[in-house]
Amino acid sequence: MEELQSITVSEERLEDCRDVVELDLQLLIRETIDSGFSVEEVLIAISELVAEDFAHAVKIASVH
Repeated sequence: MEELQSITVSEERLEDCRDVVELDLQLLIRETIDSGFSVEEVLIAISELVAEDFAHAVKIASVH
């Protein structure tokens, strides 16, 4: 597995992006809970998907 040495992200752009993503994420969480999944199941599933996407984006292997 490769090791990520560094990543640079503008704090201001990250904050702006977070503001945009947050509303959709909260809606996704609520809708998935309403479908019968627990909050823990939803958050774990989202976390795993994000980890996989992040690993792909920086070209490192995801650990399961």
